[in-house]
Amino acid sequence: MSDESETVYDGVLRRGGRITVTRDRLLVDRPDGESVAVPLSGVVDVTLQDIDWFLVVMSLGLVGFGLASVGRNLLFAVLFVVAGIGSTALTYRKRGALRVSVSGQTRPLRLFPADPQACYDALATVLDAE
Repeated sequence: MSDESETVYDGVLRRGGRITVTRDRLLVDRPDGESVAVPLSGVVDVTLQDIDWFLVVMSLGLVGFGLASVGRNLLFAVLFVVAGIGSTALTYRKRGALRVSVSGQTRPLRLFPADPQACYDALATVLDAE
């Protein structure tokens, strides 16, 4: 292997698949068989999105409001509790999102590595070296 294609980070995505960071590109093999290769020279920005605590608190507030409303209207109370639990689950599922903005692309590449901090650190290190 040449020095340019040296693997800096090799990991798995939370929902299956692999992510590999080399000195010159980012490789993503998704579980559906789709592969994406992004040259690091085209990467504009990389951000790591932690869990959105505001949404977690709001979602749990819906659950609390639903539980407090059980005596008034059972149907609406159940709807609030279900909506709050669903919103909490979706918010938790989106934690640790790695967003890679690529020049020429309108939407950033959104990935969910199993170890988001290590993947982000590897990408930041390679991008800072350029």
